Amino acid sequence: MTIARNALYFEDYVLSIQYFNQVINAKPYLYEPYFFRGLAKINLEDYQGAEADCSAAIERNPFVVGAYQIRGLARIKQSKFEGAISDYKTALQYEPENITLWHNLSLCHIQKGDYDAAKKDLGNLLALSPKYTKAYLMRGEVLLKQKDTIQAYRDFDLAIEMDKYDPDAGLPGLF
Repeated sequence: MTIARNALYFEDYVLSIQYFNQVINAKPYLYEPYFFRGLAKINLEDYQGAEADCSAAIERNPFVVGAYQIRGLARIKQSKFEGAISDYKTALQYEPENITLWHNLSLCHIQKGDYDAAKKDLGNLLALSPKYTKAYLMRGEVLLKQKDTIQAYRDFDLAIEMDKYDPDAGLPGLF
């Protein structure tokens, strides 16, 4: 397991998968080799494999937030937004102040076109982290899609005011 994690750390994903396979053959009841193998697979753009491995990790230990997060990302890459939303909501039950989970949940709702849910999620995210400029940019994009240009302008202006060096702040809809 240590050799596999070291290979993963050094971004040798194929080698790490080979070692994780050995650990899984020896101890199939552990969640960690499935989770880390899923992480390696997502880096190799094997999204179906990453989703399957994270599902196996969750079966073995349903309290690992990272497994939901990686599986959610794999599902986003496959345009399975409902499944990703379910994963992020479950993960947020265990870790309600995780900014990345709120960010990705909001993105899923935006991709689905559920702008009201996205605004609600972004409101929660901004309550947790009021200086998170990406949330203002995302909310501005949602507001633009809802044809509320005045409120969108306020969010974009606020984002630029908070972080005038962020290149995304001047380019709504391109991040």
